[in-house]
This record gives sequence, structure tokens and C-alpha cells, in this order.
Amino acid sequence: MQNLLTAKVRFPEFQDEWEEIKLGNLGKSYNGLIGKVAEDFQNGNSNFITYKNIFDNPKIDINIFEKVKIMEDEEQNLVKFGDIFFTISSETPNEVGISSVLLRECGILYLNSFCFGFRLSNFEILTPCFAVFYFRSDCFRKQIFKLAQGSTRFNISKIEVLNLTIKLPNFKEQQKIAEVLTACDDEINLLNLKLENLKKQKQGLMQKLLSGKVRI
Repeated sequence: MQNLLTAKVRFPEFQDEWEEIKLGNLGKSYNGLIGKVAEDFQNGNSNFITYKNIFDNPKIDINIFEKVKIMEDEEQNLVKFGDIFFTISSETPNEVGISSVLLRECGILYLNSFCFGFRLSNFEILTPCFAVFYFRSDCFRKQIFKLAQGSTRFNISKIEVLNLTIKLPNFKEQQKIAEVLTACDDEINLLNLKLENLKKQKQGLMQKLLSGKVRI
């Protein structure tokens, strides 16, 4: 990841220089839910993306949305495919500004109040599949770390995040990098699943051996 996302390693078919661009020039930001109280999260009628979902997953997990009550005449920002989300507060500076990207169409969906969303204006300048990896890379995280402010709890300014300058390859190289890194992720997930299955198999075998149900 670090070599591909900093251009230390390049694919032979791509030789163009990476372009420097201010993040804020790539789209527009928006806030999460506003004006909500505890009662609104009991028996809600609409899905929203939680802070933990963003913090834990480079790609939003569409299976773990939670509910919030939204009135018919209420004005709240909806999230869309390709939106990038950033946490704005955490207990340590290393964990502030964690990103996640929505890579599925999910209908009516909202964002929690402790994060902000960023909507790209052109997927050919920055593709969502590349953003998944780029905003979690060391090169970008080092920039975010410098923005963290606080003592017992750390926060970042949305304006300062959008003022950061990033370096991007062209559209086709972004796709190629994302393809390679996604294949790595898929293999890691497959190996983790295999590991979990082996652990379950071991546990079951232990119970049978230690209870005498299976004898050697």
C-alpha cells in the first residue's frame, strides 16, 4: 500500500506525474445529523451510519446500520454512493480523522453527528475505490495527525482537512492500484475466514477428546 500510494512503485504502463490538488477542490463537505436527542434513536424509522462503522471499516459495512427517527418535514443531509466520511473526534490523536467510503447504493441513509461527509464532484479525478485506500494510508494519516488538537480528547477542523494537499495519479492508475489492493484485501479476508473455521474445528475436536466422546 505505502509503495503504491506514494508512487515509489509504479506500473510500467503509467509514467505520468501525479497531480497535486487541494482536497477541498475535489468536492463539497456536509455535516451529519443535527438536532437529535436520545429519544430519536429509539424505534427510529431511518438508517444512519454510525461512528463505529466508519472507524472500523475502510469501506462502509452496509449490514450494520442503526436507526434514527426522521420527521417528514425535517431537513437532514442524505449520504450517497462514493461519499467519503471522516471522524472528527477521538481519545487519541492517532485515531482522529479516520476515513471510510460508501461503495454501495443504499437508498435513504444518514450520517452520525460525530463525523462529516465529503461528496466528490468528479469520480474521474478521484475514484471512490482508490479513496478507500488513500485516506487510510500512512502518507495521508501523517497529515491528519498534525491537525489533531486537544488534551483529554482530540478533534480536527473540517476546514483544515479540506485545505490539505494530496497527490493523485490519473484515473486509470487509480483503478489499477485499487484493483491490486482490493485483491489483497479479498485474500486476507479469505485467510481470516479459514483461520476462524480452523479455530472452530479445533474447539469442537477438543471437546470431543476431553470428554471421551472421541477416543484415540
